[in-house]
Amino acid sequence: MKAKLDTLSQLSTKAILPPKNMGVARNGFSSISATDNVLTKSQLEQETYKKRAKSKSITNAIVFKLIDLKSPMEHSYWLSWRCNKTLIQQGEKITTRFCNQRWCLQCNRIRTAKQINGYKEPISKLKETQFVTLTIPNVQPKELKLAIEQMNDSLKKIRKNLLKTYKLKLKGLKKVECTYNPQRNDYHPHFHLIIEGKKEAEHLVSLWLKQYPTADIKGQDIRPAKEDSLLELCKYFTKVVNKDQFYPKQMDIIFRAMKGKRTFQPIGLKRIVSEEVEDQIGQEQSFIAPQNEIFCWEQEAMDWISASGELVADFTPTDRHKDYIDRLQNNKQLLKQPNDESRTQEPINNNKSKQLTAEQIEQGIKDFWT
Repeated sequence: MKAKLDTLSQLSTKAILPPKNMGVARNGFSSISATDNVLTKSQLEQETYKKRAKSKSITNAIVFKLIDLKSPMEHSYWLSWRCNKTLIQQGEKITTRFCNQRWCLQCNRIRTAKQINGYKEPISKLKETQFVTLTIPNVQPKELKLAIEQMNDSLKKIRKNLLKTYKLKLKGLKKVECTYNPQRNDYHPHFHLIIEGKKEAEHLVSLWLKQYPTADIKGQDIRPAKEDSLLELCKYFTKVVNKDQFYPKQMDIIFRAMKGKRTFQPIGLKRIVSEEVEDQIGQEQSFIAPQNEIFCWEQEAMDWISASGELVADFTPTDRHKDYIDRLQNNKQLLKQPNDESRTQEPINNNKSKQLTAEQIEQGIKDFWT
């Protein structure tokens, strides 16, 4: 049976933390057994789909705002709307298609789990690991793409300088992040790194400030890596929704600036996994009886539903989550965007008995194969 790619990122905090009596290596990382404090196989499988349903509902709530911009990224935004929209069950196997877009919460869960599963062992072997943050002064929209490219070039120069002048080789992982500042209406690209050695980290920051003398020294940071540092490094490259605020035009600027660029990269380590998420993923499961069935996503129910009304995830959103989705879809209490008309949406209703029409099923199959 093919292992679920997004299991690790969807476990609860208790499920991924090591037991209290587990020894922690001197670099701050420890090995975590897959059997420690986890759910049963069937429960974990359905929990995976509940987490996906929650992510799908949020992605769908924001993606139409991005589509409405009519930006060069419009086709990619439509791919996210179709992502994991149709589930095809054949016996015990459920197959779906993913969009591999960075703003898609579902694909990010898979991507995060791949990176953590791939790099937790090599990172655990590094000594005196440090979590480093490198920043530059905030930039304007037209400057963002070039600024990120220059940051990557600067880091390459510093790595060569460290090796040539100080005989120090950087080993670890690098992540590019970018956030939007609504108060200043500008953008904050920065690096997060997990690297081996405090001396290496200190030299890195020092040389970075020489490359960017106007950067705020307080914005640079070195601290010992912790158990959750790898998760922090892998989880996202921008906060798509920040403090319940969604800024579609500004997010589109970030997505366009990062198009075609790596956000996650090993430094001095072998590249083990790719950032890419497979287009089509089939997984065997045991929480649904074997059958041949088609399930299509219904945003109102926040679940995948068959023609007979059977639900896959049986996800029951909290009132807080339903209100959150409603505000995202209807722009309630969110920052109004110029020339950004809100779509009229019906109130979200987690209707367990809702059935799909023949037209919806036909469209679901079409979406799956196109």
